[in-house]
Amino acid sequence: MNQEILLKLCKKVVSKAESYGASSVEAQAKSTSQVQSDVELAQISSVSNIKSDQLAIRIYLNKRMGCSFTNILTESASEEALKMALSSAKATTVDEDWSSLSKPQKYPTLSGLWDAEAASCESSRIVEITSDILKKASLADADLIPVYGGTSSIVGFSAYANSNGVYQSERGTAGYIMMSAIAQTDSGVTPMIMSYDVSRGLNFKVDQTIQDLVENVNICKKVVDGKSGKQTVVMHPFAYSQIFAYTLLMSIRGDNVARGKSMIADKLGDTVASKDISIYDDGLYLGAFNTGVADDEGVPHRKTPIIEDGVLQSFLWDTYWANKMGVESTGNAARSARQGLMEISPTTITVKPGNNEFKNIISEIDYGYYIRNVQGAHSSNPESGDYSVVGNPAILVENGEMVGAVNGLMISGNVFKLLNQVDQIAKTPYMFDDMIAPEISFSDVNVITRG
Repeated sequence: MNQEILLKLCKKVVSKAESYGASSVEAQAKSTSQVQSDVELAQISSVSNIKSDQLAIRIYLNKRMGCSFTNILTESASEEALKMALSSAKATTVDEDWSSLSKPQKYPTLSGLWDAEAASCESSRIVEITSDILKKASLADADLIPVYGGTSSIVGFSAYANSNGVYQSERGTAGYIMMSAIAQTDSGVTPMIMSYDVSRGLNFKVDQTIQDLVENVNICKKVVDGKSGKQTVVMHPFAYSQIFAYTLLMSIRGDNVARGKSMIADKLGDTVASKDISIYDDGLYLGAFNTGVADDEGVPHRKTPIIEDGVLQSFLWDTYWANKMGVESTGNAARSARQGLMEISPTTITVKPGNNEFKNIISEIDYGYYIRNVQGAHSSNPESGDYSVVGNPAILVENGEMVGAVNGLMISGNVFKLLNQVDQIAKTPYMFDDMIAPEISFSDVNVITRG
C-alpha cells in the first residue's frame, strides 16, 4: 500500500472515531517490504522477503486514553480496532496531565529519501550483492571467516492523521550491508570484528567495509597483555554509542527529565562536556537511515542541538511531555506499534567531527587502547550515568602502533566524566542506522586487564 492509500485510511479512522464521540484521535499506518539475505559461516544461509502492515490508533474520551493495533489494513479491520480503542478509553483512568495531540506545522522538503533501484529490488539482486561481498572478502584475506552478516533492501510507506487537522504521509527506501568476521590463530580465533554500511539506496561501500574488516582482524591475530590503570582509550563509535544509549541518551529524554530521573535535568545552559564535543539529534541529515519528514505524531523532524561546544542545549520531547513541561516537541515521538503508545526516541545522533585523522591520533599515543566494540552496556545505570563494559575487541596501542588484541579488558566510569575527558575527535565520521560519528580519544579512562 502506498502513502496515499494509507493516509486515506487514517483519515477515515479519525472521522469515524469523532462520530463515535471521541474528543481527540490519531491514526498511524505503515506498510513495509524488506528483501534480506543472511550469511552464516561464509555462505548465504537464507533469503527472505518480509512484508509488514500496521495500523495504530490512539483516542481520548476527554482525558481517558485508549489504544489499539491491527496488522490488517482494511476498513472493517480498522473499525474493529477503533472500537477496541474506545473500549480501552472507557475503562481507563483520567490523565489530568494530557492536553492535546500534535497540531499542524510546516513540513521540511527533503531529498534523497527514495531510490528507484532499492524500491524495485528483488531477491536475486540482494543475493548478487551478498555474493560479491563474500567473494571480495575471500580475495582480500584467505584467513578471513565471515561468521554472520547479510544484505537488506527496505521499502516503506507511512501516513498519519489526527483530529487537530494534522495530515502527513511519506515514503522511503533504505538498505544495509553487514558482516562480522574472525580468523584462526595459533591459540584459537580472533575476537569478532563487525563492519557495515547503510544507505538510502543500494550504493554500498563494499570495498571500504571489507578493508575495515581485514585490517582489524589481522591486528587481532596477535594476542598481547595489557596494563591496568588510568589509560588513554580511543573508542570507535560502535563502542561509545552503546555506552551513550544506556546513559547519556536516557538522560536527555524529556520524560526522564520530567520524572527527575536525569542527572542533568537542571543543567540546561551549563557546561557538561569538553568544549570540543558537539552532539545533535538530526532527523534531517541527508542520506541518513532514519531521516524523514515527521515523527510518529506527525511533528516535523528537525536538527536539535543536545550538547554544543560542551554546553547542554536541549532535551528531546514528544508532544505529551512537551505539553506537560511547557516546551515544544522536538519531533522525537516513536510509537510502539503493538501497544499504540509513544516513547521518546532519538532519530540520528550525530557527533561533530574533529580535525585529525584517526591514524594520526593513534600515532600520537605512547601507550593506550583502541576499543572497537563493547559488551555489557545494557547494565549501565541510566540515572547516574555509571557504566562498566568489556572491550571486545580491545587493541593495545604502543608507541603509535596497534600491536594486538587484549582479551578480557574492562573499562568503567561515568559518562558525564567521560565527556569531559576528550583528547581528540577524528575527522571522518561513520554512518550507522542511528548514529553518524567518528572515533574519539579519551584520557585517564579506568582500565582493568587480566594481567
